[in-house]
Amino acid sequence: MSFNIDKSRIFTRKQVDTLLTAAVGKTLLQVDKAKLFEHHDGCEKVKGIAGIIIEESVLGCKRDNRQDPDILVDGVLVEIKTTGMVKPKKKDSPYIFECKEPVSVTAVSIPVIVNEEFETSIFWHKLAHMLWVYYWYKSPVTVKLEGYKNFPILGYHFYEFSEEDQLLLRQDWYLVRDFLIVIHRDYHTQSEREKQYPRLSHELRSQLMLIDTAPKYPNPPRFRLKRAYATVIADKCFSNKNYEKLGDAITKYSDIDKKCQLMTERYKGKTFKQIAEELKVDINLDAKNFAESAVVKMFGGHASRLNDIEDFAKIGIIAKSVPLKENGKGKEDMKLFLPNLVDWTKEKNFEDSAIYEYFAGHHFLFIVYTYRGGNIIFEGFKRIFFSEKFIMENVKKTWDDVRELIQNNQLRIVREIDKKGNFVVNKSGSYKEAPNFPKKATHKVFVRGGATTSEDKYKTLEINGLKMIPQSIWLSRNVVKELIENA
Repeated sequence: MSFNIDKSRIFTRKQVDTLLTAAVGKTLLQVDKAKLFEHHDGCEKVKGIAGIIIEESVLGCKRDNRQDPDILVDGVLVEIKTTGMVKPKKKDSPYIFECKEPVSVTAVSIPVIVNEEFETSIFWHKLAHMLWVYYWYKSPVTVKLEGYKNFPILGYHFYEFSEEDQLLLRQDWYLVRDFLIVIHRDYHTQSEREKQYPRLSHELRSQLMLIDTAPKYPNPPRFRLKRAYATVIADKCFSNKNYEKLGDAITKYSDIDKKCQLMTERYKGKTFKQIAEELKVDINLDAKNFAESAVVKMFGGHASRLNDIEDFAKIGIIAKSVPLKENGKGKEDMKLFLPNLVDWTKEKNFEDSAIYEYFAGHHFLFIVYTYRGGNIIFEGFKRIFFSEKFIMENVKKTWDDVRELIQNNQLRIVREIDKKGNFVVNKSGSYKEAPNFPKKATHKVFVRGGATTSEDKYKTLEINGLKMIPQSIWLSRNVVKELIENA
């Protein structure tokens, strides 16, 4: 078999291993033999600079613009994915590193895909055989080109998708292709079709398991591996973890819903103590950890956390406990994640933002239980998926307002005042205070610190010269109840 490929891109596996092993542990600047940083000196940003350095400086490939996979290794076409990794912000994260963002695969190519089949598609041609190269995006905020110089190369591995994942990728790809075929069938002029193409980026989100498409048309949409899925792939390079797999594979989200319904019917009304005895779960765990461990057991797993089950981790399912009071009202607000608020000011488009990816790129499994008569009673599950309407109306509002406060230097530390008009003082003697970020009185998605006190020793975050407790993204208990009732 002959390939129309430059000789500089033809390797043996041993050659690739030798070149990349020598690069691991060095910074991108240290391996930049082709002087690409020097060539682009003065540029603020060069798209894909890390990948270009791996191909041209480390592997010695000549640049080309082919849509085919990047290199030929022992007669097999291989796609290189050079991917930035970050340290998890959650202390109890199951990962050593996480992908910084979703991983772009290839253009959707609307005029082409409507006439393709999966096995011969450009999409699968790119994914069938892969070489992942990882570097540490060693900065808490987005950097310009200069900042990439000190990013170290972490590791690499050749990768091929399992039969189970090929099935999911094939299923996702056909959802996209068939969606576009229907548009072409129902709308007969190009101008009419172009009005419908923007629907692609959000109407399929609730169904796609491993991929998404972005940005929104008329910007050329691309296939991307979801951040959660790419992180699971990367984790296989950095850890020796053997992910547990469920006996009954999850092939669509409705599989989760059916299982949740069955488990709700079986366990609803039982106390945590009864469930602990039946499922052999440690009753000494706090309520939230117990709830997640019990759910794993209900699904037939043995791990303590949902994300230790590959079926859940790769499709981005996040477990959230929802404690209710005896009267059925929410017991507490829901803490979601710790964002980098300063980075929001550098994000130009909301749909490319980290907070959009969090809400749009995950499904949430709400585990509902009630505190009643000294017992904790299991109430059931709800799978929550945030609609585009909720995201654009509520999440974007918070993103916009935070950006405005920081960019326009309107951020302030405000001391809390009691009903008598006096400043509230903590037990430590310090004033109770917080930054004037969006609060739950005015926002469904709001910003709040996670510490129980505002003492100076906990103020490890600084924005615009103001020191504060690290700020998280929250949903109010009323919004959570709303989501459950409408699910």
